[in-house]
Amino acid sequence: MLSPANIVFCRDSITNAYSQVLFSDRPWLGGLLLVVSFINPYAGASGLLAVTFTFFLANGLGLSKELIRNGTYGYNVLLLGLAMGVYYDFSLSFVLMLALGCFIALMLTVWMAVRSSAYKIPFLSLPFVLSVWVVVLSSRGISSIQLTERGIYELNDLWQMGGAPLVQAYNNVEHIHFPFALDVYLKSVGSIFFQHNLAGGFLIVLGLLLHSRIAFSLSLIAFYAGYFFCWITQGNIDQLNNSYVGFNFVLTGLAVGVYFIPSVKSYLLTALIMPVVSVAIGALDVVVSGYQLPIFSLPFSIVVIGLVFLMWNRVEAKGLPMVLHQQLSPEKNLYSFRTDGIRFQSSAFWHIHLPFFGEWRVAQGHGGDITHKGDWSYAWDFDIADETGKTFKLPGHDRSDFYCYGLPVLAPAAGYVVTIINEVEENEVGNVNTAENWGNTIVIKHHDHLYSKLSHIRKDSFKVKVGDYVRQGAILAACGNSGRSPEPHIHFQLQATPDVGSKTLKYPIAFFIEKGEPPIFRTFDIPVEGKAIFNADPHPVIQNAFTFTPGQKLRFRTDGAKPQQVEWEVRVDALNQSYLYCAATQSAAYFINNGITFYFTQFYGNRQSLLFNFYLAAYKLLLASHPGIVVTDVLSVQGFYNSATKFLHDFTAPFYLY
Repeated sequence: MLSPANIVFCRDSITNAYSQVLFSDRPWLGGLLLVVSFINPYAGASGLLAVTFTFFLANGLGLSKELIRNGTYGYNVLLLGLAMGVYYDFSLSFVLMLALGCFIALMLTVWMAVRSSAYKIPFLSLPFVLSVWVVVLSSRGISSIQLTERGIYELNDLWQMGGAPLVQAYNNVEHIHFPFALDVYLKSVGSIFFQHNLAGGFLIVLGLLLHSRIAFSLSLIAFYAGYFFCWITQGNIDQLNNSYVGFNFVLTGLAVGVYFIPSVKSYLLTALIMPVVSVAIGALDVVVSGYQLPIFSLPFSIVVIGLVFLMWNRVEAKGLPMVLHQQLSPEKNLYSFRTDGIRFQSSAFWHIHLPFFGEWRVAQGHGGDITHKGDWSYAWDFDIADETGKTFKLPGHDRSDFYCYGLPVLAPAAGYVVTIINEVEENEVGNVNTAENWGNTIVIKHHDHLYSKLSHIRKDSFKVKVGDYVRQGAILAACGNSGRSPEPHIHFQLQATPDVGSKTLKYPIAFFIEKGEPPIFRTFDIPVEGKAIFNADPHPVIQNAFTFTPGQKLRFRTDGAKPQQVEWEVRVDALNQSYLYCAATQSAAYFINNGITFYFTQFYGNRQSLLFNFYLAAYKLLLASHPGIVVTDVLSVQGFYNSATKFLHDFTAPFYLY
């Protein structure tokens, strides 16, 4: 017996299978496509039967519930069901063959999903094409499975189903005068769901437009680029209108929008790849026609799989970045890519922190006038200055008079100590040792091609030795005045090689606070010369309040006209991403806590829920207590623009973001 939860799960699995055909995560689009599939009721019934059967089969076999629910296991069997419903008469033998075909398609889907993931490539509709070939070839020897004659006498079929009104409605739609190029586009789009008619094509295009403006525009560019290539090469344009091949152009355009970040170059790629699709259609048609097999979406699948594999193996992106975290929406992929590049730089950089306690001054920054020039431009000198700008207490003749002298020097990040120099004597104030330029120095390896170097250390103050593993913030030594150092300070730089004289590497400091009115919290930024800066040390109370562990449940009671109890659960998905989940509203808010900041990354679900309000309120929080501090962030178009503004903005987003 199905429980309400199982019924919802079954409904989501079926509608998601329909929406996955168009690379979508929108259940409502799946519902629309379900309706479209029933324009040909035989195709619709067969497709729905195939998906339903596969749902119970996959559950019974214990396959991943998430992959069942999101339609991954369902969309190839859906296409198989639609195709069989179009080409065969219904009978008991037909139902048995449909069930066997679904089992074969499911096996191929699971196998290809595992194998393709190792190469980061999609398997698209290959299971559908292969399984339908198996059905077509095997059914030739089964006399109880017959090809249908329904499409030959279409008006008679409509008369039997709905009488004169249905025939009249069909004629009214089919006799609407469209230019040939538009007519063939609409019918090609309809053919994706085996509805080679204007009504089906129009509804799918409408759903595509409402789902994604970028996908809609790419479908137009892709189809008409292929159409134009057929025209200039004097190919058989009528073939696009009379067979299921035109939709290969449309599907390829949609795939480019999903697997590549939308941009001017991705639109050009869409147009330029269409001749390849056209050639693949012609070549594959010749190969399989000898066996009287249809090519269906095989050209699209082969070209897109090859293109994705090719692009993943590039050394440089060349302005065509791939989608790393797939959201099945060109707009979501684009907006996340643009904002994540600024918001979530933590995933792109090894976290480097300031190498000291308390507040210090940037005495010399990048490209400084004194010593930070040429290959050694990207370095900092740090000291401590009082309110008047002096770096010492009177009389200032001795090293110990300087505020920073002898203070701890910290490991800027975890790593292994690879070099220590501890033989250079301390300078008297005003003197420099140019022969031993760097003075006493320590070099730490943090990652391949990432080392930090701290120089002018006080002799015999080292607390570590070569080979030691140090954690971020560990005390390494004390600030001194050795080498080319007229007064005590710390020289700090990042470099790609372990040598003491290595070239500097331009690399940001992960988190620091810049003193001022008001103080400013900087993330992955370059400290500027003359500014007083200090580490952003998290406050334990604030840090504890926003430390969420998997399995933890948060309960709230809302006040107002309708008080209610609200419960959220902390979960982790398959990609090890943490999120808050509200079962009552089926909403999820993904977050990151890096120990210094807490911020949300994505929200899915009900925007009227309490969880969405919390998502807005805690969009980015500094887990430290500094009165008046300014924390800046970038707001994504996704979720903050109103619907009308975003709808219009989506059309121009690949070219210009407002």
